Amino acid sequence: MFKKTLISVAVASSLGLSGCFDSGDSGANANPDYRINDTTIDRSIVRPIYDPNPIAEEPAFPINADLLLLLGATQSANFDFTGLSTGTSPADDALNRLSGFSTSGAFTLKFDGSLNPASVQAGATVFLLPLNVAPAIDSAPEALPNTNPSGIDQTNPFDLSALPKFRADVVSVDGSSNNAIRVVPLEPLKTGQKYLVVATNDIVGANGKPIARSVQDVALADGVLGNSALGNVKSLLQASDALANGFLAQAIPSNTPESALAYTFTTNADTEVLEAMMAPAAFGSALGQKIGFTAQLKAVRDNFPTLNFSQLTEKLADIGEKAALLGAGELDPATLTAQELAAITALVNVEEKVTPATIGAAIQAEVGDTIHVPQPRPSFFYDTKSATELTTIQGLPGDNTIALAAQQVLVSQGAITLPYFQSLPGETGAGIVNGSWTGSTSLEAGLNETLSPGEEIFQFLRDIDGQLNVNGYFPFPEQQATTTVPVVIFHPVLGTAAEPTSCGSTGAVQGATIFQHGVTVDRSVSMLPAILLAQSTCQAVIAIDQPLHGLAGETIGTVPGLEALDPAALTATVQAVINTLDPTADAQTIGALTALINADYIGERHFGYTANESLQPVAADLANVSSGSLFINPLNMLNSRDNVRQGVVDLLNVAASLQTFNLSSAFQLSEEGSTPPVLAGADFSVNFVGHSLGGISGTTFSSLVNGEDTYTVVVDPATGTTADLTRNALANQALAGAGFTYPQLNSVVLHNTGGQGTRLIENSPTISGRILNGLAAAGVTQGSSAFENFFYIFQSAVDATDPVNFAVELGASTSTSSLLITEVVGDSTVPNEANVNPLGSAFSAPLAGTEPLMALLDIGLGGTSLADGSEGLGIIDSSATSGLPAPVASFFNGANPCSDANHGTFVAPVAPNEQCPGGVANTSGAFAAMVTQTAAAISGAPGIPADATILPFLGDSPTLENALDQDQAQ
Repeated sequence: MFKKTLISVAVASSLGLSGCFDSGDSGANANPDYRINDTTIDRSIVRPIYDPNPIAEEPAFPINADLLLLLGATQSANFDFTGLSTGTSPADDALNRLSGFSTSGAFTLKFDGSLNPASVQAGATVFLLPLNVAPAIDSAPEALPNTNPSGIDQTNPFDLSALPKFRADVVSVDGSSNNAIRVVPLEPLKTGQKYLVVATNDIVGANGKPIARSVQDVALADGVLGNSALGNVKSLLQASDALANGFLAQAIPSNTPESALAYTFTTNADTEVLEAMMAPAAFGSALGQKIGFTAQLKAVRDNFPTLNFSQLTEKLADIGEKAALLGAGELDPATLTAQELAAITALVNVEEKVTPATIGAAIQAEVGDTIHVPQPRPSFFYDTKSATELTTIQGLPGDNTIALAAQQVLVSQGAITLPYFQSLPGETGAGIVNGSWTGSTSLEAGLNETLSPGEEIFQFLRDIDGQLNVNGYFPFPEQQATTTVPVVIFHPVLGTAAEPTSCGSTGAVQGATIFQHGVTVDRSVSMLPAILLAQSTCQAVIAIDQPLHGLAGETIGTVPGLEALDPAALTATVQAVINTLDPTADAQTIGALTALINADYIGERHFGYTANESLQPVAADLANVSSGSLFINPLNMLNSRDNVRQGVVDLLNVAASLQTFNLSSAFQLSEEGSTPPVLAGADFSVNFVGHSLGGISGTTFSSLVNGEDTYTVVVDPATGTTADLTRNALANQALAGAGFTYPQLNSVVLHNTGGQGTRLIENSPTISGRILNGLAAAGVTQGSSAFENFFYIFQSAVDATDPVNFAVELGASTSTSSLLITEVVGDSTVPNEANVNPLGSAFSAPLAGTEPLMALLDIGLGGTSLADGSEGLGIIDSSATSGLPAPVASFFNGANPCSDANHGTFVAPVAPNEQCPGGVANTSGAFAAMVTQTAAAISGAPGIPADATILPFLGDSPTLENALDQDQAQ
């Protein structure tokens, strides 16, 4: 049954919307600020800066308070449980789309005076308590999120079995001293979980006096209301305080302290967007419940158009009860208004048309159309050529190891058509930086047409501005376009019995390795490691560009030799092939090739735009484009998030397409008239190698593909039989009818990558300057609460793709037979860590960087102490005397980035560097060692080498003891 109290604690916005409370009653909006000048108040007592009155001139909520997600309920009939702000900053824009707050970000609780740091202790005076929350709708528990605190289970409110690991650091903000508590997760919080934050009066100020609740908190919670519309807020404050004090009485029965600050917040579940992109069937039940609920809500809203969302939910319950009584003959229809009778009639129409069976059929009709599933995509490859013909390879000495390997490697360049969920640039390029993913209105329209042709019988919940957001509540984005983009494959010359090669005499590749590059480079950086891997492991190595990246610059590519994708040439070549095919026998092939050249965009993925000094897109010729310069976009947090999302979805589709790649433009047909997929085979394995940003998106991609989290789904609609299936199994179900198999990854290799992207950026000597200087120019500087709030909201947005939320599941995957993650000690681009040694004025960030990511993988693998390497990830460093079986973490010496190892070593062993002798860094030795270890991981060798040829390039991490699973503070 629907709960009448669903939105009972919802409040109006504090940001320019106070008039929404004005009912004309006596005392309406009177004394809303509670500006207390009581001389009896002891001003020497330190108090939280907390004014929870949403219509005060300067309300002061913690940045992650549930209030900010509930503010929209009384503003209009549209309400989708995202945040509400009338500000125009990037953080405000992001907050307006957030369905919850960060699982990994540190948040700051500010006080009006200095605290005694010794009195602030996580789990003793500061608590972070998981709450048990009942569903808003008992019969449809997935129809609405658990944002509302009214759903907290008052009889069993706390899930004490899932207490999170966190620190409570005292920090100085806004020019004061020790005036804030920074709550710092040491492991990611649970997604979609409500928490109660409690700070007790066992915390004392610098003067030794216990802290106390804020004056405004006490006045609003315990005083006489100056505005009756604040009653819901009053109830919420009282409930939070009662929960906190109830817990304290139970947890600390002797000398029980009192709560000085208590509020709830809800973490986002936005990782579910990518999970749904991999396996939409896992979210079919939730989608069906949303359809059923919103259909009923619309039936009421159409007849009560002036009600806001909070009122609509109460009216729906009321109309539902009256409809039941009317149907049972227990209610005289003459006692109902015309509006009520019309709403009941509409509800009856919904009950007839919107049933579990019709919803299920409607959803199924959209799968693969408006609902994304990874599947083979159209592709085309020009004729292969020898890798020895590439410009960079031709410049190498004949006896160079790479030059020798290139003699047994072929290169195929081509294109693949991928669904695009970001915005195309448009006429000015603005779409590149202004766009972000939006919810699928095409899905909504298709479902409506199936359920009730010609009628809009339901409508998904919208934001107040009418936008359908895509987030953990609604994880189905709108596809904006199709893009045909470059792809390159390095593959070995295949041997025969008469002429064996390094691949032996089998005449087939042993597997495919997907390679993903880092930020601001392009697919050409795959060239050198790919040639060696293709030759030594008999792999076909496939590389595409990250979104907004591509071949560019004076050399047309970071590593010269590949060719930029020419739309006109591709179209002409593919059309010529189409003209040779039989329209009847080859209809499927013709359809795919036609789709490839009819895409909305064909070309390099940067679209011919580069960033100016203001991070705005400027059209430029190929030589003047800076690859990836628009990828990180602090001016639009959701745009940055969705650039990574797009990259992950691209990888999902490339993995599905491997078995259809035909590396010949001649399209030689088999006797059956089909195109034989060159990369298919019974013993075919798929692997992944990611470098830097490629490891960030790759960790997420690999977890989606190999993760073993299961979802309960209906496998037989006729009987209602259910089964618990992984995402990979569900993806295979979706492909079964087409005769394809979605692969699992045999091995995953992650080079110089890390987690918690926002704090990684802040602590990167190479990247941080541009971002921090831009914020400083806008008045947002490190050490300010505004800066901390900015980065917290930014992390809340990028949580949807961040490796910290996917690493544990990847580590736990038993299907990943080989896992290797490497670090260059002293990496200046991706910090090793930011817990012990945060950069400059940055606060400690224990989840940022490479070693925390290693630790999370280690936890998934069952480890408890990463530093000793005895469980989970083994450690290969300079103290190793022999190799270890995967999974392992390998450390390279970066003391001299000009000759030992640096961030780019794996893709560019010899690279320009003004700080190095002769202007060039030469780290070829470490490069060879990294490739050798990568090859071992891909080949499934019994151990990752640490032999005499590799040992000189290995290093030791001085901070590994402080990786997050040791829980050691700065």
